[in-house]
Amino acid sequence: MIALSTAYNISKHKDPVSLVEEIKSLGFSAVELNVEVPESFISEIAKRIKIVSVHNYCPKLDFIPLGRTIYSPYNFSAADETERLTAVKLTKKTIDVANSVGAKAIVVHSGEVDMAITGRTLAKKYNETKGNNEYKKFLETFLSERKSKSKIFLENVLKSFDEILIYAERKNVKTGVENRFWANEIPSFEEYKIIFQKFYGTSLGLWYDVGHSMVAEKQGLVKNHLDFLENYSDRLLGVHLHDVIDVYDHKAPGTGEVNFTEIAKFLNEDTILVNETHPAATKEDLIKSQEMLNKILKTTEKICVNPC
Repeated sequence: MIALSTAYNISKHKDPVSLVEEIKSLGFSAVELNVEVPESFISEIAKRIKIVSVHNYCPKLDFIPLGRTIYSPYNFSAADETERLTAVKLTKKTIDVANSVGAKAIVVHSGEVDMAITGRTLAKKYNETKGNNEYKKFLETFLSERKSKSKIFLENVLKSFDEILIYAERKNVKTGVENRFWANEIPSFEEYKIIFQKFYGTSLGLWYDVGHSMVAEKQGLVKNHLDFLENYSDRLLGVHLHDVIDVYDHKAPGTGEVNFTEIAKFLNEDTILVNETHPAATKEDLIKSQEMLNKILKTTEKICVNPC
């Protein structure tokens, strides 16, 4: 079963009933609640359709700090302890939402390394240079700065997960750590290993975002977008499915560059699958994407990660 993120149509609806009706009309029988879902919608959505996952922070926040976005308003990594504790507190509220609607997991953005060269700056340089030698030198400078500054921010993420996981496991909700779009965000490919070693044996897992990993490959942050799956698929909890054209993601699967058959090899029957197409896609493209993905899932032979 592939769910649809409410990111696709939440901006078009003023009531939860019409939102769910549209999602069902597109052939979906389950959803992921995204960060834009207001509290007043949640129970009504849950009455009408299965909710498999909830994206932190949910319900929609009433206030976004200046200079932040709704996607990362408060960070687990924050040097400011008040902000870090706010992030933990709001995440516990998301866990409560997931528990109340029967969702299996939450999806979290872990934070970022505070840097002079931001991930946005790196992306802009890549777009301007198309990844030429000038960009490669710039990337080396970026990675050097990130490495020199990352320690305290990663430690704050680990401290935050210590608190969150105890709460989540009491509520029978799993925590998916999403690989992110901007290169200064946590975790990097290498930082996943540190996180998973620290929380071995817990319900914390990898939430693999297809589009973000493709962009990471293009920017030279990983050798191959499948590196996350090849190294951490034993911790795979869920996947955000969407397509990529150049460095622009959240396209309907099947309309861009992603080979979804490669990804399907790593999935199992317990993997939570969410189509995270954004509103610019047509309904026709979204319906076709669902048909294509279901066909691939049925016909792809799976890689055996654990002992067979």
